Parts: sequence; structure tokens; C-alpha cells
Amino acid sequence: MKTARIAGTPLELSLPESENMEDWAISSGNTVDLNLVEEGLSLVAYSIGAFMGDGYSRYNAMPLGKGSWYTTGVECMDRDIIERVQREFYIVSGKEYSIQTRLLKTGTRMYFVRAASKTVFDFYNWFTTVKQLVPDEFFRAADEAKRDFIAGLFDTDGSVKVTETWNGNRTAKNPRWQLGFSSTVKAVAEGVASLLRLLGVKPGSIKETARGPYRTIYTMQPNMRSFIDSGCYFHCGRKAKKIQDYLNHVVSSEAMYAASVITDEDMVQA
Repeated sequence: MKTARIAGTPLELSLPESENMEDWAISSGNTVDLNLVEEGLSLVAYSIGAFMGDGYSRYNAMPLGKGSWYTTGVECMDRDIIERVQREFYIVSGKEYSIQTRLLKTGTRMYFVRAASKTVFDFYNWFTTVKQLVPDEFFRAADEAKRDFIAGLFDTDGSVKVTETWNGNRTAKNPRWQLGFSSTVKAVAEGVASLLRLLGVKPGSIKETARGPYRTIYTMQPNMRSFIDSGCYFHCGRKAKKIQDYLNHVVSSEAMYAASVITDEDMVQA
């Protein structure tokens, strides 16, 4: 076991020495020692969530024992997500890794940051049990850390869909916002639902959808208003704008409703 400390923070953890992912697998005998976890964990909570959503890690070994290296990265189509992950990779490693881009065949530009560091590799895999579980530490951490973790996870694996439906008279279409989250790991979906409940969010039920013979997607549609009222948020500007549009619409609708109630009362009094 070795001890790794995040420079300038009270966050300290014990990590098992490893040479490959199989040897590294977490067992019940391995524990993380966190001092003042509420302060330290909040500094990197967002990137832990983003890593669980759109992250990857690899152990690379050269043949004939000629060396090995570790890579850990996060890739998505939103630069603002990657910029925040880049800052938190720096907190963990003390090194700034550059943001890179690649163009998909569809024309979509992807942004990614990739750390060649065993410390970063161990850190993110340790907390997430190699992306198989929501870290136990977040259930005990401060609400700020919970919300930052949720933001990183929802920025990558969450969605805000806007659809339009006709009103009862079919004279106009009304917008409808729907919050969503999906994961290919059932335990992750269940953990996210539990964490949302702790924050006061109504996560809704988890639905299973088969995608081929060997893949199942676990989805939920949390209540939008409870998500916002609890202080949860999207850091991703593209998704955050949709939340703001929802709020503007709700405030406008509530103002119109209040005005109509006042008008009705005035008519009754008259």
C-alpha cells in the first residue's frame, strides 16, 4: 500500500500498489483513509463524476518487460467540461495536461484531456471501483461535494430534452423539459438515485432497456423542479442554458397564473 496526498489539500488516501488492472481490483480489505473528506473531496468531485460518465483508463505494458505506462482521460463534445476536468487533474497530479481535439466522421468535434500518470490512474479507479459503483465517500460528504459529483456525472451521462406538444385547443405548442440520466451499470444507477434522494431530488424509477443481447441501459427521469430546488446543476453551458430556459418559462407561467387569479378576485369583489 502507498499513501497519496493531493498537494495543498487535506485529502489523503491509501492506494494498493499494482502492475495491472487484475491485481489492482479492489477487495474488502482495502480502505481509503480520508482526512477532512468534506473539504478535500469537493475539490475533485466534479472530475470523479465526469470520469464515471465519459472517462477511461488503461494500463499499457511494453513487451519483454521494456516498461509500462498508465493513461486516464475524459472525452466529450463540450470543451467547458474538459476544461474543468483538466483543472482537477492538476489538483490530483500537480501537472497540467493539455486539452486536445479530434474530429469524428460525423463532423462532431470532440475534446479530451488525457493524463499519463499512475497517481491519476489509481486515484480515479480507486474511488469509482473502476467505474462500477458510486463512491461511498459521497454519501458521507458535504452536499457541495455531492452536487459537484452529480454535475460531472450528469454533464456526461445526463440529458435535458425539450419537446413541444399541442395545447388542448391545438392553437399553440407548449414546451416540455425532461431531465434524464442513463448508465450501463445497474449499481451506478441505483447509487445515483440514492444520492439524489439525499439531496432532496425525486429520481423517479429506474427502467431497464435491452440494447442487443449483451447490453442493458438503466435510465431514470428525475423531477426537474426538485433537481433545481436542491441546488443540483449542470456545469456544461449547453445543458445549463436549457435549465435556464425552463426556469424562465416556469417563472413566466407562474406570473401569468398569479395575474389571472388577481383578476378573478377583482371581478368577484366588483
